[in-house]
Amino acid sequence: MHPTTVSRDASRRPDRTRLILAAVAALTGLVWVAQGLGVPLGGSFMVGDRFWTYAGLVLIAVAMGFASWPRLRRDR
Repeated sequence: MHPTTVSRDASRRPDRTRLILAAVAALTGLVWVAQGLGVPLGGSFMVGDRFWTYAGLVLIAVAMGFASWPRLRRDR
């Protein structure tokens, strides 16, 4: 048994940490896509390399999935 009372309103609130991490990952993926397409953001080895375009798109998709995944709950 857990001595702390948990209200249902607090459990419906979105997990801000998860959303912030997803946003940072999506923005990183966006930078990778831009560099892979040839946008010179800081002059990197990634500029013009199509691999980074695809890696960025995958990272954006993973971030979106992570942000939309239902919060895991402990029922013990």
